[in-house]
Amino acid sequence: MFDLIVRNVTSRKVRSTLTICGIALGIFAVIVMGAMSENFHQTFERSMGVTSDKIRVFAESGVFGGGLTDDRVSDVLRVAGVKDAYGLLMTTFDEDKMGMTGKQILGVPPEKSSVALSPVELKAGRFLSPGDSYHVVVGSNIKREYGLGVGSKFEIHDKYFNVVGVLDYTGSIFDNAVIIPLETAQDLYNVGDSISYIFAVPDERLDAELLSKRIELSVKGTTTLSPGELRTQAQQSFMIFSVITISSGLLAAIIGGLCVMNTMLMSVAERTREFGILKAIGAETKDILLLTLGEACCMGLLGGVLGVLVGIGAVGLMNTWLEKTRIVLFLITPRLLIIAMGFALFIGALSGLYPAYRASKMSPMEALKHA
Repeated sequence: MFDLIVRNVTSRKVRSTLTICGIALGIFAVIVMGAMSENFHQTFERSMGVTSDKIRVFAESGVFGGGLTDDRVSDVLRVAGVKDAYGLLMTTFDEDKMGMTGKQILGVPPEKSSVALSPVELKAGRFLSPGDSYHVVVGSNIKREYGLGVGSKFEIHDKYFNVVGVLDYTGSIFDNAVIIPLETAQDLYNVGDSISYIFAVPDERLDAELLSKRIELSVKGTTTLSPGELRTQAQQSFMIFSVITISSGLLAAIIGGLCVMNTMLMSVAERTREFGILKAIGAETKDILLLTLGEACCMGLLGGVLGVLVGIGAVGLMNTWLEKTRIVLFLITPRLLIIAMGFALFIGALSGLYPAYRASKMSPMEALKHA
């Protein structure tokens, strides 16, 4: 049976090749779009792992609305169940690029830098210390992009900072972070004592969700985001992004499936007499069904393999090119490869069902009369 399937697929080389390329194009789109989605998913998961134990406290107007100042930190600290609290100032590193590079300035109280960045570890140097002013700790991507090391000079808004620490790679937002003392950041951006938000660390014995509500009720003019709420919001945003990226790939794959169906319908029409002969010499309905369906699956498999290989190559080339700007947008994972191949086989099988059904229902006498 397998030999017959392979012979039938290879006997119509041009048509089979075009059909396989149609499937491959769809799977290529699934791989590229899926790799982008996988990269964002991994970054999200690792970023959540780094900050999942902290409650975010914002001004009622939101993180970009202003209104939150250093004195609110002491108010948050007075709430029962808050183990620690500190303010942070967050802004984009390249204001003219509106944050498209993903690099961020993070102003942190020097004495809280190790706590704020925990559990991220240092690859070299030290965290910020009390008394530091024009000192900086950089993420792994920043270090690589600017060729920095401990002791290097790093320019931020016409001011030179001394690099005292380099963070280890995490695959999270901290890889693109530039951490400087909070007061220095406030002076550098001329924002007075304003901060973007407050990190509140709950006592281990308390539920972070309940403490989040307590802070919101106790500290006027603030709103909070608990770890659970943050994860829910981020997952919703990620789901929307995934639907948009994957849908375009699936559409291309479905078009490839229609190519398979068209090819198989033409094949069935051309081989009507052949199917009649097979039935006349003893082939059962299920044999004709498996033969036709096997051909469709075979083209789906070949198209899937070709699409995956081309997709992996294209993703590798794009990531290599994007490394010049220190941006990584694509990530190939085993899960993505399994989904892509599974989808290729599914599309092939689904597209071959109707042609296979038509072939299996042919009457031997009518099929033999077919010219």
